[in-house]
Amino acid sequence: MNPETVTYVTLMKLFWFLTGINKMDEKEINTLLQSDLFAGFTTQELTGLLDNLYYKINRYNKDDILALSGDRCKDLMVVISGNLIARMVASSGKFVQIDKIGPGRVVAPAILFATHNVYPVNVLIEKEVVLFSVSRSTFLKAMQSNEKLLLNFIRSISDINRFLSEKIRFLSLKTLRGKIAAYLLSASMAQDNTLKVRIKESRQELSEKFGVSRQSLARSISELEDEGILTASARTITILDKNKLRNCE
Repeated sequence: MNPETVTYVTLMKLFWFLTGINKMDEKEINTLLQSDLFAGFTTQELTGLLDNLYYKINRYNKDDILALSGDRCKDLMVVISGNLIARMVASSGKFVQIDKIGPGRVVAPAILFATHNVYPVNVLIEKEVVLFSVSRSTFLKAMQSNEKLLLNFIRSISDINRFLSEKIRFLSLKTLRGKIAAYLLSASMAQDNTLKVRIKESRQELSEKFGVSRQSLARSISELEDEGILTASARTITILDKNKLRNCE
């Protein structure tokens, strides 16, 4: 091989081959294929794209910190396994859980190319996490040469903007009763309009989602029970009067 033709990426690929570092297995490839970022890609198209990328596979342990509010967002990251928690923390120590980012999700896509590209929240590791990571400059070149990847990334940014708009409205315009009602009505719709709603989160996780204490959440649920609007058990809430629930402000 002519030394002049040896690129940085070629050297890194040789390093990966010799060490086994960053080699993606079939399960990890399938996770990327199911992500919004690589929607519409075939296995052959994705592996062909990855063959021309210098990427990393990073692993984190439970309770590690991926990023703190104010840290720069320098890499495009996709969750391969595990969950990340995006949490906004006040100086008082009070916090609100903004999002839980699971397998296939892109981490902070709307921040990556921002003029002020810093995380507005703390990004924590809920349990062991594996991340696919590409530098911002490398990802930009990949998008310039692949229209499908570019459109998927733009769609991802649009979706996160819509999500954040709804989250801001949820947190700022609704009382706790209104938040509980909106959450239950949305969950009911997602579960085929059932009146018996299965709750995925624990009461602690719900209180963090709503930005209130666990005691305040329990008190509001008890009040809704006393008013005959719902009944609640550990992981199931049965809606007794949907009209009254819709009118909760």
